[in-house]
Amino acid sequence: MNQKIKTAKNKAIIKEIIINFFTIIILTAIVGVITYILNRPTAEIIRNTITFLWGCFVVIFLWYQCKHEESLEYDNQYHPLRFLIVFIVCFFVSIGMIFAPTSTWVFLSIMVVLSMFSNSIIGLASGSFLLLMTSFLSNSSDISIFHLYFMIGLLGVSFFRNLDLDFQVVGPMVLSCISSFVLQTAYFVIFENQPFTFGVLFMPLLNLFINMVLLVLILKYFSGLSMYLLQDKYSDINDQEFPLMSKLKTEDKDTYFEAIHTAYLGERIARKLNLNDKAVKGCCYYYKIANKLIEQEDGTQISIAEYYEFPEDLQELILECQKGIYGSKESCVVLTSNKVIKTILISQQNFKEKNIPYEVIIDKIFEKFFGTDLLNNCDISIRELRIMKNTYIEENLYYDFLR
Repeated sequence: MNQKIKTAKNKAIIKEIIINFFTIIILTAIVGVITYILNRPTAEIIRNTITFLWGCFVVIFLWYQCKHEESLEYDNQYHPLRFLIVFIVCFFVSIGMIFAPTSTWVFLSIMVVLSMFSNSIIGLASGSFLLLMTSFLSNSSDISIFHLYFMIGLLGVSFFRNLDLDFQVVGPMVLSCISSFVLQTAYFVIFENQPFTFGVLFMPLLNLFINMVLLVLILKYFSGLSMYLLQDKYSDINDQEFPLMSKLKTEDKDTYFEAIHTAYLGERIARKLNLNDKAVKGCCYYYKIANKLIEQEDGTQISIAEYYEFPEDLQELILECQKGIYGSKESCVVLTSNKVIKTILISQQNFKEKNIPYEVIIDKIFEKFFGTDLLNNCDISIRELRIMKNTYIEENLYYDFLR
């Protein structure tokens, strides 16, 4: 069965490569034809086609390299053709811009959308060579125009890099648009040999408006396609009524209640430390059972995490916690919260009196951390460990509730 799965994956990869190859050939041919239609010399036709061809190969290389390294952002790892479609649309938009004034080019939006459907380096690389093609084909552009829009795109990609699940885009959008306006003013207005009036700002303001509208549409589409789906996924799997949790409650009540109590502490601390609280909560629920196998309808067996399509960042965190590695801050929070809950539950069985020294128990747990090498490779700071410890100590009433 594993051989069948491997064969299916290989076929999917080969199909994807073939689609990419023919897309590159067709787009390169279009670049050559447009250069010819514009009555450019043969040398320029050869230069443009070769430049575009190798630019495409660089982007494809970066895509597969980042995919292998699992460094693609959001859920782009699982949607390679989605990026290809976005790239094709951006290609035709950039070709259309050769017939528009350079002050109306929208490479801020192009580079941002390409980066959001891949990652920052791929978005910047693909957007840059589309900008280069447009600069080559445009009669009214020079090297300073390339510098201008490359800088605008670089700033936009940087501001929108690694948005979290809350998808707070107002700040990045405002900063990107202000940067674009200031740079365009510096490039287009300052060198105009005419008195400074509001009229000379018309084109930078028009470009600002166009980019703002495009960014709003892009971000709305992307959030509906990717971010909100991810939020909905977390809402489902972190619900105590989720089928997997209900099944765990029926089959193994001890593990179920331990997971519930661990998740309560883990989520609370993750929010205090501004971590990925949704992934922490999901990991607290499932990391002890996520690698169990489930048989599918076709007879193949996959893990619970794959069967229920856990988000990628949650799967990575679960794997880290299953190995007992205190690496990321999130894994430290999950493993420590579970340690605290387990220790307190055992102490409640051993102590007959009502007043259990919870603070002493938690102090001993943290003393062991500093007495061993568990945290040697962990990203967490001393300040954050202190916040964790104080939060655990504050939960005395909750621990009494566990009795």
